[in-house]
Amino acid sequence: MILLLLLLLLGGVLSLSAGLLRRFGFSALTYTLSFSEEEVTEGDTVYLTETICSAKLLPLPWVKAELTTASALQFASGHSSVSEETRFVSSFFSLRPYRKIERRWKVICTQRGEYTVSHAVLILSDLFGAGELSQAYPDAAASVRVLPAVRELSLPDTVPEQLTGELIRPRSLMPDRLAFCGIRPYADGDPLRDICWSATARMGSPMIRQFHETISPGVTVLFNVQTRETDREQTSDRRLCEAGIRLCASVLHDAAMRRIPVRFCANTEIGGQAAETLPDTGAGAVLRLRRLLAALPYTISGRFSELVRQVCQHDPASSLIVITALPDAELLSFAAAEPRLTVLSLRRLPRECSRRNVLFVPPEPERSSA
Repeated sequence: MILLLLLLLLGGVLSLSAGLLRRFGFSALTYTLSFSEEEVTEGDTVYLTETICSAKLLPLPWVKAELTTASALQFASGHSSVSEETRFVSSFFSLRPYRKIERRWKVICTQRGEYTVSHAVLILSDLFGAGELSQAYPDAAASVRVLPAVRELSLPDTVPEQLTGELIRPRSLMPDRLAFCGIRPYADGDPLRDICWSATARMGSPMIRQFHETISPGVTVLFNVQTRETDREQTSDRRLCEAGIRLCASVLHDAAMRRIPVRFCANTEIGGQAAETLPDTGAGAVLRLRRLLAALPYTISGRFSELVRQVCQHDPASSLIVITALPDAELLSFAAAEPRLTVLSLRRLPRECSRRNVLFVPPEPERSSA
């Protein structure tokens, strides 16, 4: 009889516990996520903070949180698992009444990109494990932008010499007073400050200095997302593509910090728009370009040789730096005919393809993955 009473009592406790969990388990329960930094560089470490708060009298002895993110964000291996490009992270809590718990995860950002930790699901169970309840928290999400690392690499010597000089434009709207080109007779409307008095005394009539209009040439970096001839809509060698993106970041950083106007073009699209920028310079330009590179997808849109041809036709004053893992015959032929074009190849070239403006740049060693 006593055993039966004990069993009935245990059954009643289990039923009551399960009923209270179903009725009040997710009430007054909040769960949030946040990163310590919004923007970092490849290889940096950030901290992801989980905050769970129970504002009710009912204790929650067993709470499991399941998160989904990209495999490029490296968590502690004992609490996460990887399936292809997705990482699943699990954490466990035990909440007493009116309790708040914060847990910090050390996260290593192994690859550039824009990442979100989301799809949070909380699973509750009572002390006896009699039943489980789950509920999604779609508002619990945290994002971080990982900028591509800048390689220690200066612009190659084969880049045309006008990078450090100036170009003469055919018209003179605002002449450059350092680009003196001769003397001519004075005409109405000429500024008096440009009169050359020595030539005036020699010629017996007013003579004026004449100047060229000059512009500073820029650099256009063109990146080929395609890594193999068989690539059609997606790049097949992502490791090599990532090495190319880091090389792009290095060249753009080097040029922009030398106050050279830089622009970027790639045969891909971001949000349905062509991946290209307008000429810009300085530290602000470097940051904007690295953010664009962080968002660069692996999709291929259009032939790269056609992109190079269009840029050459519409941007005659810029030096062109092509970064590619696929230096095909068409591109090499184009480089032979265009002296302001420099090709940086991520694959070693045959000896017969070696030219002054075609260089092999070895990719960085493969980064360790999670």
